[in-house]
Amino acid sequence: MGNEIIYRLNFKTQLHLGRDTGAAQVGSLGLEKTETYIPADTLFSAICQMWTTFYGTESLTDFLNRYTENPQQLPFELTSAFPFASDVYFYPKPLTWTDDSTESTRRKKSKRVRFVSESIFEDIISGKPPKFSEDNLINGGAVWVSPQERERLEKIESLKTPNADDLTIWKTDTRPRVTLGSRSAGSEIWHVESVTFNTDCGLWFAAKFHTPDATQQQIQTLLRVLGDTGIGGERNAGYGMFGFTKPRKKMPTVGTADRFITLSRMCPKSSDQLQKLLTGDVAYNLISLSGRMPYPGGDTRRKQINLFTEGSVLQTDREPIGRLVDELKPDGCPHPVYRYGYAWPVGITGASS
Repeated sequence: MGNEIIYRLNFKTQLHLGRDTGAAQVGSLGLEKTETYIPADTLFSAICQMWTTFYGTESLTDFLNRYTENPQQLPFELTSAFPFASDVYFYPKPLTWTDDSTESTRRKKSKRVRFVSESIFEDIISGKPPKFSEDNLINGGAVWVSPQERERLEKIESLKTPNADDLTIWKTDTRPRVTLGSRSAGSEIWHVESVTFNTDCGLWFAAKFHTPDATQQQIQTLLRVLGDTGIGGERNAGYGMFGFTKPRKKMPTVGTADRFITLSRMCPKSSDQLQKLLTGDVAYNLISLSGRMPYPGGDTRRKQINLFTEGSVLQTDREPIGRLVDELKPDGCPHPVYRYGYAWPVGITGASS
């Protein structure tokens, strides 16, 4: 068993994590929207990029090689970074859970929930899902909490929304940007959406170190540097800066279970593993990722990959679930391109709804 640590990221500035781009308007480059959490593969990539700057390319290569040298003992594992508010932590909604109501409006609201509080998460994975309550939705319906947790959060004045019976953990804002083209092309306007976290709110993630002494210190050093330089897009405008703390906290677990929910995006290591994961009562979403890949002397689009998203519920495999994907090198790029694709499995048992 590795050394498991929780990190809380407290953002000092707004954050932009690009996702699907909206349709462009006439005379505009369109709207670049933001995610409200940091996927594990994005966080891992940011750490690796900083590793190259801080420790050198050769050191990063040695670190990444350890993932294939001993697949049973990965040097560093992590979850995606999910929201928190004060002492209430949020998790992705398990995709096997559905509201059993026949009332259409209520069912639509339950489907729009993206995150659930820790107590609700623990009840669902233990096979004792609570009754869905519209009264305990917060942050515009994106988060579902228990009555007790809502009562605790309502005591925090900064979370209250004026003239509305809602609590706000984060909010998004859209700002214009101007791209200066050539003299003939002129300038073009585009818009960037960013997320700002309320007081004593931010993102948390769990990490596991199988060789804790050296690797843990290196990762924490890189997190400090990332916090000073920023994570995500628009860093040159001061976005994505944070500090971090390490609260004393344990991750939720259940006993023996034949299914798991993943707290990170995941790419199966083989077709055999994929077949095992999809056996039985499972539910999942897939996301296709590509994006631009800058490198010394050029810039191109990296190859596309499909990953299972956080919240996916799959069949347990005895082997380590997932892999470090290394087939993404675009034509002309002088170095390998990797994406983190290991599951962070949490057992889930019993009924789904």
